[in-house]
Amino acid sequence: MLHSFIHWWETFPITGIFFNFHIIGQAFFPILKRLPVSLLLGVIGFGLGIPGGLIVSFMKMSKIKPVRWITTLYIDVVRGTPMILQILILYFGIPFVPGYDAIKLPLQRIVFFEIDLTVWLRALFIIFINTAAYQAEIFRAGIQSIPKGQSEAARSLGLSKWQTMGFVILPQTVRRILPTMLSEFILVYKDTSLFVVASIMEMTLQANIIRGATFNQSPLVVTAFFYLLITIPLGRIVARMENKLAEQDSGEGGPTPPPRKRPPRLGDTVIDSAHVVTHRENVLNR
Repeated sequence: MLHSFIHWWETFPITGIFFNFHIIGQAFFPILKRLPVSLLLGVIGFGLGIPGGLIVSFMKMSKIKPVRWITTLYIDVVRGTPMILQILILYFGIPFVPGYDAIKLPLQRIVFFEIDLTVWLRALFIIFINTAAYQAEIFRAGIQSIPKGQSEAARSLGLSKWQTMGFVILPQTVRRILPTMLSEFILVYKDTSLFVVASIMEMTLQANIIRGATFNQSPLVVTAFFYLLITIPLGRIVARMENKLAEQDSGEGGPTPPPRKRPPRLGDTVIDSAHVVTHRENVLNR
């Protein structure tokens, strides 16, 4: 019975092309072997983009106009062009930079996951350039969302400009932008599949090789499973963090405020500031 069902499943036009059990079994472990490559590209590239994005955001908010103009141009160009085009320009253009051949040979001897260091560095540089531009805008929006009264209060206590930014503004900014940063990491992790055009042996390229050998789409479905294995849990975490921040900002679910103290009473008469002022005026006008 089971054998008949599997035979029908694999010979049916739709399931046989996209969900062939035999081919999925063949492709699973070779693609799993390439999962660390995709993860490392995403994690390291995104991690490098955090300080880069913070520096670029400071440059974008600089009072020096040429610095602002150059930074704005960089952000607009990177965010306005597709990452696959940036890969084609930079990945294949870096080897033509003068002096590249001098450092290429020693770096090629260092290999991680069957990929030499020159390939890793070029790929990570592209991810860094791309994600730093997006993270710069995230940091800028987060910093500018903090009320100016926070900075003024810190400066009145004797903190310098950079101390105020490091100890007062940035901690609040990180709390606000954390869900957006996780969403950016999800995008970076998915965009690592674009390096298939550079022939970097990550999950998508491995799946594409098996697809070409089997004339079946099932290996690509396996790759989609490994991407979803990371992105779905992170997406749920982002949603929970956003809901929690929304509740805290709206005052729902936070600590119960202390009860308001009632004004002191003298017998059945309420003694408050307005009553005292009115009484004083009546006495003076007599």
